[in-house]
Amino acid sequence: VNFAKMLVRTFAAWLLLPLVVAFFPEKPMDNIVFRRPAVSSSSGRAPLLRMRGGKQAQPAIPKIKLTYFDIEGAAEKVRLAMKIGGIDFEDERIEFSKWPELKPKTPFGQLPILSIDGSEPVAQSFAMLRYVGRICDLYPSDPEAALKIDEVCGLQEDLAKALTPSYQIGVRPHLLGYPADLPENERKTIQSKLRQALMAPDGDVPRFLRYFERILEKAGGMFLCGEFVTIADCALLPQLRQFANGRLDGIPTNCLDAYPRLTAWYTRMMQLPPVQKHYA
Repeated sequence: VNFAKMLVRTFAAWLLLPLVVAFFPEKPMDNIVFRRPAVSSSSGRAPLLRMRGGKQAQPAIPKIKLTYFDIEGAAEKVRLAMKIGGIDFEDERIEFSKWPELKPKTPFGQLPILSIDGSEPVAQSFAMLRYVGRICDLYPSDPEAALKIDEVCGLQEDLAKALTPSYQIGVRPHLLGYPADLPENERKTIQSKLRQALMAPDGDVPRFLRYFERILEKAGGMFLCGEFVTIADCALLPQLRQFANGRLDGIPTNCLDAYPRLTAWYTRMMQLPPVQKHYA
């Protein structure tokens, strides 16, 4: 009897199987993204397109306007993130003569500022960088991965702070306790001494370059935080461009040569097609 019941159940299941499949079709696994795509060799970034249920979905990208002076400066990392991320944006570059008129209209009396879909502008370049990174896959949602990226960004900020006095003496000496009308030749002399201290064997520039060399070794990938371009790469590249292009008197253009991983990273970043196009 039990054997007969088993045969009946098996036969019934065999009859019902086509109906079950019809109502619950299998999802095409090869169309579902379950891990972050590799960086595209043509764009240097993870593509914005995703596959969901076999259909392509394009996230909505807001209309972004970035306003800064016609220099690289604090806005350059944000520009690079949008270029690498494939985001179209308005790159407004104002003349220095226009700044007194614009300054009262900014949130904190400083540039850059960024507006989204025509909304009230926001300030603080690293806030902008993280925002852009989130909408173009250069900044992860995973807290631990984001923490490592923020760590590298913070280190780049520390390098920039170490360099700041040698900038300020040339343009705003009063911020360092000198007269605002300090003669040019005295500014140059003080700046030269500051840069010599920065480049000493135990100085801040070699120290920070060693840190970045170590980060690249530990990351084990092509970029600062692994196999993908992140906002950390966008933050550091403009700083090292200053060194390599000889913009800072007293900082040798070959100062990266002692750090093979950092040199290779710099070359790799500069060869990304969006970066090449940006600096063409």
